Amino acid sequence: MIGVELVRPGTGDPGDPAPDLASAVLEAAKRRGVLIGKGGLHGNVLRIAPPLTLTSTEAAEGLAALTAAIEEVTP
Repeated sequence: MIGVELVRPGTGDPGDPAPDLASAVLEAAKRRGVLIGKGGLHGNVLRIAPPLTLTSTEAAEGLAALTAAIEEVTP
């Protein structure tokens, strides 16, 4: 499993949790065909659990979709 914690930029170290952004990224990724989860103490961590049969091509496609989802919801 891979965790990606989303925090608000410029709010210090480690930053303020951004659960609303995590929810938005989750929905944007779903529209692109990538199913991820959300968790963490503040609900701001994206949970990515690829199957063990994942190919490098599938990983690249998933990364591209997740990157596009993050770019869609962040200013």
